[in-house]
Amino acid sequence: MPYQPVIYYPKIPKRTGLIVLAVLIGLFASCQKAPGVIPDHTGHTDSLLDHTDDLLNSGQLRLSVTYLDSAYRAFPQPGPIDLWRKYKQKLNYYLNYEVDTAKAGRYADSMAIVLQGKEGLYREQHAWTLFADGDVCMAEKKYIEAFKHYYDGRTFARQYLDTCVFCQFSYQLGLVRYKQGQYDKAMPYFKQALAENGHCKAGSGFYNLFFTTQSYYNTLALCYEQSGRLDSAIAYYRRGLAFIDRQAPVFPERKQFAAIARGVFYGNLGGAYAKLGNYAAAESYLKADIRINTHPGYALEDAQTAEIKLAGLYLRYAYYRPADAVLQRLGADLFAGRGKSQNNPDVWLKWYKLKWEGFDKRHDLRHAYQYLQKYDSLRDSLARVSEGLKNADMDKAFKDNEQEHRITLLTKNDQLKTFSLIAVFVFLVIIAGLLAVVWYNLQRYRKANRQISERNNRVMRTLSALEQSQADNTRMMQIVAHDLRNPIGGMTSVATMMLDDHDRPAEDRIMLELIKTSGQNSLELVSDLLQVHTRIEEMKKELVDLSLMLQYCAELLQHKAEAKGQQIHLHAKSVTLFVNREKLWRVVSNLMANAIKFSPSGAVIHVDLQVLTGYVLIAVEDHGIGIPIEMREKIFDMFTEAKRPGTAGEQAFGLGLAISKQIVEAHGGRIWFESKAAGGTTFFVELPII
Repeated sequence: MPYQPVIYYPKIPKRTGLIVLAVLIGLFASCQKAPGVIPDHTGHTDSLLDHTDDLLNSGQLRLSVTYLDSAYRAFPQPGPIDLWRKYKQKLNYYLNYEVDTAKAGRYADSMAIVLQGKEGLYREQHAWTLFADGDVCMAEKKYIEAFKHYYDGRTFARQYLDTCVFCQFSYQLGLVRYKQGQYDKAMPYFKQALAENGHCKAGSGFYNLFFTTQSYYNTLALCYEQSGRLDSAIAYYRRGLAFIDRQAPVFPERKQFAAIARGVFYGNLGGAYAKLGNYAAAESYLKADIRINTHPGYALEDAQTAEIKLAGLYLRYAYYRPADAVLQRLGADLFAGRGKSQNNPDVWLKWYKLKWEGFDKRHDLRHAYQYLQKYDSLRDSLARVSEGLKNADMDKAFKDNEQEHRITLLTKNDQLKTFSLIAVFVFLVIIAGLLAVVWYNLQRYRKANRQISERNNRVMRTLSALEQSQADNTRMMQIVAHDLRNPIGGMTSVATMMLDDHDRPAEDRIMLELIKTSGQNSLELVSDLLQVHTRIEEMKKELVDLSLMLQYCAELLQHKAEAKGQQIHLHAKSVTLFVNREKLWRVVSNLMANAIKFSPSGAVIHVDLQVLTGYVLIAVEDHGIGIPIEMREKIFDMFTEAKRPGTAGEQAFGLGLAISKQIVEAHGGRIWFESKAAGGTTFFVELPII
């Protein structure tokens, strides 16, 4: 049997230079935190957990727990993530070493309590906590609850975490399929994890760039081997070995782990070759694994798995004496409690089977029967334990959770529609009452108001003609602006392509830069013209998460801020409103772009989203040149003369704030600003919560 995968949780790499840098950054950040917030001690926690892992790998299981508890008792004010990582380590211990699901569940609860109220700040840890709840439920055979936690964790990770981190969750879901024996269904998850892991950038650390990748190759190869496709399994084992050879020099401080990983791949390769009947290759690779992982502090349990395969190989070819020697050495380790295999019933099952087959082939029926009884008893026990997991339908549980989520959304939509219908009914009643009053007054004063009505009709016709004229002018302006977009965009693109030719003379490049800048400014003007005259009846509204919109907008404008050495600090509470996504995006994008434009180099721009009673408030604060008193009354006028170039000479057209005001008021909100005499302006956008 191949080496069974064990669930590991991510750990920050132990590299001296990065630890020093992290400590310095942590000290600086702690100065900025609000009073009462305890900072984390990443470097110190890394050191404690690394030593705990060393004790686990060397087989000193109870000593590792004792050391961890005593080290944290002496920990000077651990931060929230310091405590979270301790609880995660204890959870891993009680799930995979000294199996105690009750204790594991308590530590999973502790992980959640540490993050309570801070899930948005510690998103990766929150996602892992959801998966930890799923692991505990799996160990307790509560499979439906487990898949619910996995579904929630995967949904949260896919929404908030980058691809490099998300690959770990894909791998975890693949492991569930692997444990169910559904190897063909597990393979897509492992391949997806490999593809997502390829997005990890240089400097992502040992865990992301080495540990996870080699384990993905190994587990994917195990799936092929278990499903009988041995050629594919061998190909992936060899890919994994090639990956280890490439990446091991990048992490010289992890030389021991690289050796352990090679041993694991050697053992699995030997098992695959044994199934193919290649005796020489199988024996060579299995012995290589045993030679590596029997060293103190290495993966003895993997060497013991290789000994199982080697003993089986010897028995197949009737080499009884070397088979007895291997089984005797392995039995001594198992009964003495050396290595993790003492808690692995699968290893005991294979050992009993080989002992039974060995005695049976030599016609020692008395001893063969003894080991056959032990084998049958343990096999039946394991079959009863794993029956529920194999029969659990993860796909159905995921679909049920998805359906439940959709029903919740439909219920909310139905409530919103009901509220809208009530509002429309009340509005119609009010209108009907007003019409009745108007009709009564018209009947009473008809004769007296006839002349006024005639004059009013003339005024209305004049006003209608003016409105039609304005609408025609607006339509013509938008047609012209729309038709200008393609030639201006083409001019800008051609200039950009010509600038990519680095052999052009300096004079040509200056002129091309002028063309490119003018084209980009013209495109911005065209975009502003197309947004003029926003009307509420023309807007299509939908439910929009404003915090996500602000986050995406800040990310898109980050390059502009970085070009001026500026920073954008975003603090947003999660809130969802029924608005026009494109129009409101235009407002927040315009306010952030103005803050960047009119702030000096090195400035910090603060963007804040608050949820207040009955409305939300968006504030964009800069520390720029401020707004002079003489311009403040004209700042929201269309085609205003109250416009100035930015601090780096950026061109302004005077349309953005006027358009923003139209959009905000079309949503039933309001926009205003506060400007300090010494410089710096804060724009506020208030939107009602419906």
